[in-house]
Amino acid sequence: MTATPKKLIQGSQLTASAATYYTAPANTRTLIKKVTLTNNDTVARTATIYLVPTAGTAGVTNLLTKAASIAAGSTYEAFEAEGHILQAGDFIQALADTTLMVTIQASGVEIV
Repeated sequence: MTATPKKLIQGSQLTASAATYYTAPANTRTLIKKVTLTNNDTVARTATIYLVPTAGTAGVTNLLTKAASIAAGSTYEAFEAEGHILQAGDFIQALADTTLMVTIQASGVEIV
């Protein structure tokens, strides 16, 4: 078994509809270590994160963070994501209340 620490999401701006930002590779489990959301706007924004199983869709059964409020120019640390494990094919989806104003980044460990 090989464990490789890596940046899972390189800094992507969220859209206003759920989009996939990371998918656990084949034959790999991923341990999420850190997820941050940064509001680049001059007003407060909200963001939502889902941990979705393979072939699933974002919804209430895989909701991790619901409309977290992020003050203007601030960062929200999604501590609730830490320690979650994605199986091969599982993925992280997220959205914000407006497009291109909230940036998501994540790091973790891929285990093969």
